Amino acid sequence: MKTLFITGDGLRHRYIVYKFSRFFKNFKWIVEKRPLTTNHKKFSKNKLYLNHIKNFNSLEKKYFSKCNFKNKNIIRIIKRSRSNNKSFNNTIKEIIDLNKPDIIFSYGCQILNVKILNKEIKAFNIHGGLLPFYRGVNTNFWPHYKGESNKVGITLHKLEKKVDAGEIYLIIKPQIRQNSTINSLSCDAIKYFGSKAPSKIYKTLKRRKNLKSKIFKKKYKSWKKSHFDPSVIPIAYNNFENYKKNIF
Repeated sequence: MKTLFITGDGLRHRYIVYKFSRFFKNFKWIVEKRPLTTNHKKFSKNKLYLNHIKNFNSLEKKYFSKCNFKNKNIIRIIKRSRSNNKSFNNTIKEIIDLNKPDIIFSYGCQILNVKILNKEIKAFNIHGGLLPFYRGVNTNFWPHYKGESNKVGITLHKLEKKVDAGEIYLIIKPQIRQNSTINSLSCDAIKYFGSKAPSKIYKTLKRRKNLKSKIFKKKYKSWKKSHFDPSVIPIAYNNFENYKKNIF
């Protein structure tokens, strides 16, 4: 199965590709290098925000930096600062036409336009959040803000025109522990997904079977970058600590 990975450039993205590549060995990889977000620049002097981001970066390094993985399969590095969504998708289409993959996995990159995909391609997105409940961005943060810390996870779903709205194939939820934090729980979700999902997906597709899916008709809010500001951080952290007190 010829496979194409299209991901961000974070350690967590690298880790997931590493885990999948142990099964999907015939693969190519496109990496999108992402600059600091507008919000990061906007809140660059806010201590709450900086501590939250610094803690996540530290944990991401602790969890995922040790995966022994070479970059020989990277065929293109795209800088988001130098491309808009149209040029991004044009580049992806060129690569698809050239390499003719059977399967595509996207994770942490710009929105892919499904119109560029051939009908024969099985295209999946790895969403850092529990669908259908939390769509959009920062979706393993917002459950804590909403008092729903049990709705943190990673979801594999079908790429569709509407963002985070395709058929859901696999949901992975991490175990909440007494010493869990908001950021460690996000990393636990990624690590657990990487340990469980690749083999299960590979074995199913190798038998030329379709992954079992669920379709949820109810529509849920899609979270945007504009919804976030530092004032929500202490609310989310306090809610998570109260949630843990109720289960331990």
